[in-house]
Amino acid sequence: MSKPSATIKQQPDDFQVAELLGFTPSGQGEHLWCYVEKTGLNTAYLKREWARLLGCTQKDIAHSGLKDRHAVTCQWLSLPAKYGPNLPDSGEGWRILTRAHNDRKLRIGTHRANEFTLILRDVQGERAAIDHALATLAHDGFANLFGEQRFGHHNLQKARHWVERGELPKKHDERALVLSTLRADCFNAQLQARMAADTLHTPQAGDRALLRGSNSHFLIDNVDDALLERLRSGDIALGGWLPGKENKPLPPATQTWLDGADTATRSAVHYLCRHADSGWRAFTARAQNLHHDWLDAHTLLLSFTLPRGSYATALLAAVFTIFDAAENSRT
Repeated sequence: MSKPSATIKQQPDDFQVAELLGFTPSGQGEHLWCYVEKTGLNTAYLKREWARLLGCTQKDIAHSGLKDRHAVTCQWLSLPAKYGPNLPDSGEGWRILTRAHNDRKLRIGTHRANEFTLILRDVQGERAAIDHALATLAHDGFANLFGEQRFGHHNLQKARHWVERGELPKKHDERALVLSTLRADCFNAQLQARMAADTLHTPQAGDRALLRGSNSHFLIDNVDDALLERLRSGDIALGGWLPGKENKPLPPATQTWLDGADTATRSAVHYLCRHADSGWRAFTARAQNLHHDWLDAHTLLLSFTLPRGSYATALLAAVFTIFDAAENSRT
């Protein structure tokens, strides 16, 4: 049976995302946190626009997560409170929903999760099979791949050019983009290797396991029934390596992947081990509060919450062949 297909982002409000902080700003301090609704604007554009309006630098304006342009998105931004009186409540394509003072600046990765409401159009496939696939996904999770948004149109190609030069970009934002793009590509390659070997849910001694909702991880010394139950319940997930400086042995499956990788990938890993910190990311993610509703025979409404750093497009790809109308409109 062929995989079901669907189209996303035919219009901005087909793809709605809202950041969930998981805590409340203190209400006092030298930093102003703003919860902003944007339509048809990405994060970088809004930061440039606010810097222009306020006469400050973009570095003065902080964000937790990057949000796409072709969507309706709600996200947190912060800036020094002294600029607050000159910041209007709205502008073209954006409006501030909440203002709150806080004693600390917003930092990347501060928010806990993202809440999604999506409309899938032109859905093709057997309804019963789609219902079953979504129910299975809610129970078992999905491959936690980095989405295409992380790579942009030419980010990976540009990052590999820096690897070939053996140099780091001088600008902080560009440097961060190069390192994050390379790490994401290496992670996806590891995940796909485990999927090909059908070991995505099969722990081995030497693997790393990540605690749900946390960056905390531990080495698996022994695979027993208790560990397997924790994996089945979603309490933990097997972890993939985000290459960087690492003093401990890599998991056997990761080392096997690296030994068999092509020259460009091995060069990227060597580059990251010199310039980046090592990290770990869950190979699988689980959606919380996943609900779906058929609006008509070919239109599906989906709502769910994902942990920070997981991609809705990766969740969708577990069930559908996805056509991105916004992406196609740019080509």
